[in-house]
Amino acid sequence: MRVKALESLLCAGVPFMVAGAYAFFAYTGIFRDTKDLDVMLDEREVPAAFRALERAGFQTEVLDPRWIAKAYAGDRFIDLIFSSSNGLGVVDCGWFEHARPATILGHSCLIAPVEEIIFTKAFVDERERYDGADVNHLIYACGDEMDWERLLDRFGPHWEVLFAHVTLYRFVYPGARSRVPEWLVEELCRRTLEQSRAGDAPHRVCRGNLISRRQYIHDYEKLGLMAAPAVLEPEVMRGSLCRKRRPPAAARRHLGKGVPIREGAPGGAERLGAEVEAARLRKPGS
Repeated sequence: MRVKALESLLCAGVPFMVAGAYAFFAYTGIFRDTKDLDVMLDEREVPAAFRALERAGFQTEVLDPRWIAKAYAGDRFIDLIFSSSNGLGVVDCGWFEHARPATILGHSCLIAPVEEIIFTKAFVDERERYDGADVNHLIYACGDEMDWERLLDRFGPHWEVLFAHVTLYRFVYPGARSRVPEWLVEELCRRTLEQSRAGDAPHRVCRGNLISRRQYIHDYEKLGLMAAPAVLEPEVMRGSLCRKRRPPAAARRHLGKGVPIREGAPGGAERLGAEVEAARLRKPGS
């Protein structure tokens, strides 16, 4: 099913990137068995993706017009994601310009940039799901080669969320703190001190809605706090994010080479071979 979906999208020329468990494995070597396939694409490409998948026998629907559509084949499904559920992680040109080639299910395609994967996962803080460990694993595997400046730009006015995850990463991996650049830690500390000295914000706002759908309902319904809007980046910021930057040589060596992940990889020689290949691609000692 997943192979058929990839082939359908590739043959139709629909621009997309693989994300989810397959991209996470390609970056970190951490294997997760999954029944679905996460595909990131521009919202304008969803109709073309639907046509391609329907021709291949899938049933399609827009599950939430703010961020996700789905294609079904029995108990398996494809997630067609064009934003994050909080509205902040809209798939834009920057995603594609920094996407990395990989071999997924035997097909050459793009996987979502590690910076954008971290950006979207950083805001997942539900009672039943928290992606902080994923963020830590991605930093540990790729931190030395990541474009931290671009990641900081992605967070924009929500840089405190990045600071929270960077602090947690440094706690979890004290022997690899240097994978987060010193200039970033200094900049985030400077902003925190500056903000602390400025005092409380003038409005009674609770930004919990940006990291959880349900955990802050009490604050809005009982305490009368205002929810934070999902504000997109200004055009200037969007322009900087879409500007092509050639990654450093180390990044070209260690990231984006692609780990072959085949259908049915949960066990045996196929999974072991893929894990060995992932370990080879990561930097020594990581």
